Amino acid sequence: MIRFDHPQLLWLLVLIPVIAVAWVYLIFRNRKAAEQIVPAPLLDRVAYGQSSVRKWWRMSIWLLASSLLIVAIARPQIGTRLEEVKREGVDVLIAVDLSTSMLCEDFSPSRLESAKFSIQKFVNGLKGDRVGLIAFAGSAVYHCPLTTDYGAVKLLNRVLSPSIIPEPGTAVADAIEMATHAFSEQTETKSKVLVIITDGEDHEEAALDAATEAHSAGITIYTIGMGTPSGAPIPVTDASGRKAGYKKDASGQVIVTQLNESHLTDIAEAGGGKYQRATPGGKELDLIWSDLSQMEKTEFGQMQFTGYEDRFPYFAFPALLLLIVEFLIGERSGQFAGFAVGAGRKRS
Repeated sequence: MIRFDHPQLLWLLVLIPVIAVAWVYLIFRNRKAAEQIVPAPLLDRVAYGQSSVRKWWRMSIWLLASSLLIVAIARPQIGTRLEEVKREGVDVLIAVDLSTSMLCEDFSPSRLESAKFSIQKFVNGLKGDRVGLIAFAGSAVYHCPLTTDYGAVKLLNRVLSPSIIPEPGTAVADAIEMATHAFSEQTETKSKVLVIITDGEDHEEAALDAATEAHSAGITIYTIGMGTPSGAPIPVTDASGRKAGYKKDASGQVIVTQLNESHLTDIAEAGGGKYQRATPGGKELDLIWSDLSQMEKTEFGQMQFTGYEDRFPYFAFPALLLLIVEFLIGERSGQFAGFAVGAGRKRS
């Protein structure tokens, strides 16, 4: 398995095409500027020996060498052994509401984007716990199974959108039942936590019954209310993704969806947990982190690569050789390392 010790440095690769475009622009700009002084037919004679082909080769080699050096400083590594690593923690499932009401902008930039930010922050704070994702709207799907691969969880969290579940509604009960079923397969786990992030638009009593049954199965439920009690209209977008107004009811009135805190409080109490209203900084997650640290941990193992060895020389050495070659290639025909070789061509 290959990984990078400093993956953030790979963003420097974005500069390579930018430099290439800028270089091509300068080449043509300088050529035009020269043609304003010397007529184009005479320019090649004035710039005797200049080789445009060599310039292109030198720049191409330099760009390739720079790309290899960036990869090298990111320190690519390869795992040499697959071992079982022991971890201690609790199992946490996060259920995210993907109904259209989560697109409301009373919580900037939107309820859903704020929820995804909260999940990213929550996952970053976990230490050895297994975490998974459930997405729900009119129904629920097991979006990410329980895992200690936090990178995979954050990747799947970023792609959450209402298009994943086109069925309208806010089926909180379905999400709780799916979590209960998923946790039932983890019989060795001592502590199980379900975090529900929603605006609480579901008004069905089925959610309370499902929360009560989940708690009797050893699951603690926390609810996070995303939105404001005053509410906001639901944006409607066109085919290009631009806002095209707000959702209306059958009578033509704009629908305003409000945070239902009382319902979310009842669900949390039925599940033996607590309710928190979301905040811009995600402070509501501090409570959950505190409770997780006090819960009984379960030791479980996961197979992962260990004994990583650096592979940056495979990129650094070719890059250095290319830079040497680029230095040795002269810009004039018949030049090597900037020195003329062979007989010079006579000027007429």
